[in-house]
Amino acid sequence: METLTSRQKKALETREKLLKTSLDLFNKHGYEHVSVEQITKACNVSKGTFYTHFPSKYDVILEKFKELDNFYRTVEKNIDPTLPASEKILLVYQEQMRYLTNIVGKDLLRTVYTAAMTNQVEQDHYLINPQRKIFQIMNTYIEEGIQHGEFRQDVSAATIQTLIQRCMRANVYDWLIHSEDFDLASEMAQFTAIVLNGLKNGK
Repeated sequence: METLTSRQKKALETREKLLKTSLDLFNKHGYEHVSVEQITKACNVSKGTFYTHFPSKYDVILEKFKELDNFYRTVEKNIDPTLPASEKILLVYQEQMRYLTNIVGKDLLRTVYTAAMTNQVEQDHYLINPQRKIFQIMNTYIEEGIQHGEFRQDVSAATIQTLIQRCMRANVYDWLIHSEDFDLASEMAQFTAIVLNGLKNGK
């Protein structure tokens, strides 16, 4: 591993400071009420420095959120390939919900969802981008389920993908507005299992 120069270390420190400060300000004041200028003033750096590290304000929260992609790759590798597609989907979502609960947390997710609902975010934002690893994994399992006759043939893979994405977002939203007694992983499993059962062949 190459040793970082003092300049590289300083740049990493600045990036982390911008990231942490931005998230703190978003949580305190609301994403839409925080400007890049406020972030840079709090960090005592220029706007140019901010844009060197992040193309936009929204990219700050996505930087943290995209850590999920590496997590999904790990989950995928650990799933038994002989399981039915529906069980694989439930396992991925179960691990995802645990990660959101224990690692990401409500504060960051509220910020992500709030930002996604403002007009400051492009229409094809990260939450629904088909290139996200989670959606690629799910699409693989859906296609597998259709090919093996597990899922109905009269419903397209794209429609099934849309339905299970909505399962995920609906449960996360409910978790964000409920008290701490809302178990995201178990609620997600129950809700998604019912939807998947309705999509199975012969149901």
